[in-house]
Amino acid sequence: MSDMAPMPNPGPAPDPPVEPTVSGATSGEPRAPSGFVTQPGPADLHAWHVLRPLLDGRPYLPFSPGAMRAGGLVYVCNLIVHRAPRQVVECGAGVSTVVLARLLAERGTGRLTALEHDPGWAERVEELIAREELAHVARVVLAPLDPSGWYDASGVARLPEAVDLLVVDGPPADRAEIALARHPALATLEPRLAADALVILDDVGRAGEQEVLARWEREHLWDFERLEDEAIAVGTRRPGRLRTASRSSQVP
Repeated sequence: MSDMAPMPNPGPAPDPPVEPTVSGATSGEPRAPSGFVTQPGPADLHAWHVLRPLLDGRPYLPFSPGAMRAGGLVYVCNLIVHRAPRQVVECGAGVSTVVLARLLAERGTGRLTALEHDPGWAERVEELIAREELAHVARVVLAPLDPSGWYDASGVARLPEAVDLLVVDGPPADRAEIALARHPALATLEPRLAADALVILDDVGRAGEQEVLARWEREHLWDFERLEDEAIAVGTRRPGRLRTASRSSQVP
């Protein structure tokens, strides 16, 4: 979502090797967890067909190596259809921002706010949103990275006060030195999450994101289901979790 280099092929490229500092890890190139898919497969081909109503007859979108897998994007679209979130926040803007905005506009309910650290890419995604007259449902918030590699507090402060769906696909975490860059997401944004909010973490086929999930489950009262074909994890609060944000949507 937040990487800039466009690709001629609408499928994602393999992630570069990362060597995150993970508990029990050894030096050398880490491997994806057993069973996790790191390359496009048959499920992705099916997902592209499912996405066709949001792609066919529309302006071309510049897919990049950092774009969410098609299966993961379909999963998020399904959540929007079935749960009707009023406020969606996306960490890392890109193609998915536009696709989700198209769906929200078609449904006539819900708004999307995307955090983006790169000024040029933020401007490009805003242009795509404006070109399709989607500014009434989606916006990009420029948030430079702080020394820790997470979004600056000034950008985070511009997010909605109550968030129903959080999609974490940024900031970039595809190199060893930044492999845990997404770890602050839950601690920083949990106070804004509605009582029944869902949290999506992308790229969970990578060792860095696996460590982020382990830390989230250890440090917070959240559980995450790993979805192998979609390369995402879906988080929900454990029963009895203190409600820290007001309910912002009625969920069927």
